[in-house]
Amino acid sequence: FLKQEELPMSDNQLIGLAEDFFQNSLDSPPTSAIMRGHKKYFDQIEELTEDQFQKEKEIVDTFIQRLNAIKKDNLTSREKVTHGMLEFALNSNKDSLLDRSWEFGAGVSGFTGFLIDYNQQMFVPDSESADMLLKRLELYKRLYTQIAEVQKIGLENNRVATERNLLRTIDQLENYLGSSLEEDPLLLINFSPEISETFISDWKEKAKKIIDSNIRPTVLAYLEQLKSDHIPKGRSDEHSGIMWIDGGEETYLRALRKYTGHKNITVEEVHEVGLSEIERLKKEFFEIGENVFPGVSTPEEVLQKMQTEPSMRYESKEQMLQLAVDTIERAYKPLDQWFTVFPKSPCKVLPVPAESEQHAPPAYYYPPLPDGSRDGTYFLNTYKAETKSIFEAESVAFHEAIPGHHLDRTIAVELQDVPEFQKYVASTAFVEGWGLYSEQLANEMGLYSNDVQQLGRLGNDAWRACRLVLDTGMHGMGWSRDKAIEFFRSNSPIEEINAEIETDRYIAWPGQACSYKMGQLKIEELRRKAENELGDKFDIRYFHDEVLCDGGITLPILENKIKDFIQRHIV
Repeated sequence: FLKQEELPMSDNQLIGLAEDFFQNSLDSPPTSAIMRGHKKYFDQIEELTEDQFQKEKEIVDTFIQRLNAIKKDNLTSREKVTHGMLEFALNSNKDSLLDRSWEFGAGVSGFTGFLIDYNQQMFVPDSESADMLLKRLELYKRLYTQIAEVQKIGLENNRVATERNLLRTIDQLENYLGSSLEEDPLLLINFSPEISETFISDWKEKAKKIIDSNIRPTVLAYLEQLKSDHIPKGRSDEHSGIMWIDGGEETYLRALRKYTGHKNITVEEVHEVGLSEIERLKKEFFEIGENVFPGVSTPEEVLQKMQTEPSMRYESKEQMLQLAVDTIERAYKPLDQWFTVFPKSPCKVLPVPAESEQHAPPAYYYPPLPDGSRDGTYFLNTYKAETKSIFEAESVAFHEAIPGHHLDRTIAVELQDVPEFQKYVASTAFVEGWGLYSEQLANEMGLYSNDVQQLGRLGNDAWRACRLVLDTGMHGMGWSRDKAIEFFRSNSPIEEINAEIETDRYIAWPGQACSYKMGQLKIEELRRKAENELGDKFDIRYFHDEVLCDGGITLPILENKIKDFIQRHIV
């Protein structure tokens, strides 16, 4: 494998900037630093004030000035990747400060993760770190007071979430406050086995006092504010898209270009790609669907059968989890025929925490920590398992685990000789594009066990194509929520409960849903280019290694890397 040069970075300006940027990325937001195991930040929490936002803007502007002062012509190939990733990260941060999405965050883009999800991903290595976490808990009162204040500002400026996503946040907060103090999710910390049970018991008693007297009353006040002030002004189903808030059209175009990896793309272009992909998939749906459902005569009938046949549903949560474990185990076996670089961390399967499962996506992945204290984890949403589609079992496992995110995200975290920030900063178009590409790659690898699971592969592909249409439709063309759900159900096999959860997710997170299909199409395009130009010299293992060996790079950086890859191998 003729790799690009792997000399240590020599540009001192770039090295210094990369180090300073990484340090700043830990300082803000500290929760990410804690989840990566950086002990220094265990007693800190985010700050949402105008002074903090201005400070962050000045820091970003200074970093951009330093980046622009570096002469790219003198950089090595690997240094150009680092330069490009710094440019991407800084521009993304600058856009976030312009968007001010904290003013109207609700649903999946709300702030309930601080209560329900994040602590369960933290590993406490020693008693000192545990004591620091108690100080962090004391800061929750300040955090939720600030959340309430910034969202009041949003309300005053006609920047408010949809009523439905506000209701999702309200439901989550009510579930949290309705849980017993003994079972509060903030207590679900992963303590090191070296910490004594007595210490942990004492720690939880102290934490419960803070939660009871400090956190829950503040969360309740925020909840009451959402009910009294925000719900009456929440956007209706007819005005689901971000285009309906002040500044929403500009915000959406920035998001769409960031998440698709295309700097000049338009709403209409993304919409048309989605429609074209949906049409392309219909023929294959019908060909495989005939084998599964004898007597069907159209692709639409296949979709309808997938949505309504009882045999297409799981029997239980246990079956759901076991199928995931078995699928991942099978996917490991042929990896060496397709890659030469593999993750060191194992991949474990867990159900989505009960506190968040009702509003969580069908599945997601958390990468491991570099010190080995947390494995890569594939979370599967087992809520109402009997309503979920069994035909998605394998394709979703391939996407979230092997050869999907457990390869790309874990290899990124385990990279050597790259600036630390490159292990974590990632282009969503690359990451999710790789995940969707992996679902199709698994087919080439011979991993799908039957035609039902092949329909799941096609269904997920159609699902991602629908996302292009729904996201641009709602946020850029004025579609209602009902129109989006109707289109979704007519053009993919998604079941009703997931269609509603997913559509509300796209409403809350403009642009992100477009990253999957646009990233997949670019990776496939670059692979075809390499295959055509290299002919017999093309080796799929080395192509995949080239794609993954620099972390979650942007699509323009990937395109340049594959051009270099072709030139190195064509001679």
